[in-house]
Amino acid sequence: MRDTPAGPARFLRIPYFVAAFIPLLIVFLSVTGFVWAQKGVTLVVDGEARYIKTQADTVADLLVQSDVDLGEADVVAPSLDTRVADGMTVVVRHAVPVTLRFPDEAIKLNVIGATVADALVAAGLDPSIGLSVTPALDSLLVPDMEIEATDVFVRIVEEEVEVPYGVVTENDPTLSQGSRAIKRHGEPGVTVQVYRVLVTAGIEGAKTLTAERVSTEPIDEVVLVGTKRSGQRVAARARAASAEPPTEGKQLTVTATGYSSGDPGVGSRTATGARATYGVIAVDPSVIPLGTRVYVPGYGNAVAADTGGAIRGDKIDLCFDTRAEALAWGRRTVTITILP
Repeated sequence: MRDTPAGPARFLRIPYFVAAFIPLLIVFLSVTGFVWAQKGVTLVVDGEARYIKTQADTVADLLVQSDVDLGEADVVAPSLDTRVADGMTVVVRHAVPVTLRFPDEAIKLNVIGATVADALVAAGLDPSIGLSVTPALDSLLVPDMEIEATDVFVRIVEEEVEVPYGVVTENDPTLSQGSRAIKRHGEPGVTVQVYRVLVTAGIEGAKTLTAERVSTEPIDEVVLVGTKRSGQRVAARARAASAEPPTEGKQLTVTATGYSSGDPGVGSRTATGARATYGVIAVDPSVIPLGTRVYVPGYGNAVAADTGGAIRGDKIDLCFDTRAEALAWGRRTVTITILP
């Protein structure tokens, strides 16, 4: 006696149906996924276009997959590292190597073009002026073609070009501070440039630079910059630095640093247009308004006439005449007095 199924027989077949369907679904998704990942690209090689489907990531990969060889002089647009996108057009122009012969010289060219006229343009010649050329201007270019131009010759021209001299500065402790004197006058140099000029029917065409050499080296001008400070200024500076603080005025504790007009990136003029010199300080105008007179212990009386990108809040920057003085000051915390 056979056992009777507990339920309808069709339910017993469902697991077998699912087991068979899953592999088919995987294959279907793999195929359709492959199709979805492909991009349609129009590839134009030397004027011949074809539409292809590709999974290439970049233009370089596309050309490799399409068996398109490239030489150094060939042109590709867009560039080889461009990502391939659906609907993109990629254009390849192969350079054609040809030899252009004149009565006294031959020029080898890699021409991006299709005709003899394109080769003449690449050489700097105007094909519309009636040149005597073999083969004819409308002849198609083929690799290693030889083109003869019988009424063109090459002229070698040399031109001298002046090379400007530089200016260097040297500190001179024997000259008063701020003064300048020329130690050595500068002299320009000379460079000789060699050009090849194509001459057609007596008319000079395009010039091509073929060589360049220095005939005379330029000589830099040397300027002495005085660093000697007068005794009166030194004495006045010392008296200002040692002066007693004023008895009136609002006091403010700040971080004080030093700078000079000789520091890199610092000009000789302040943000207000005043000359950057001893007695000028840079401030945050929201804390100390520009034009405010202050007293700085160890520095003396000063005026807020400059600003700085790093001067924010309770910070000030004291101007010194030399970088050495600014470095000697360093960074200090001082209590200044805002003068009435």
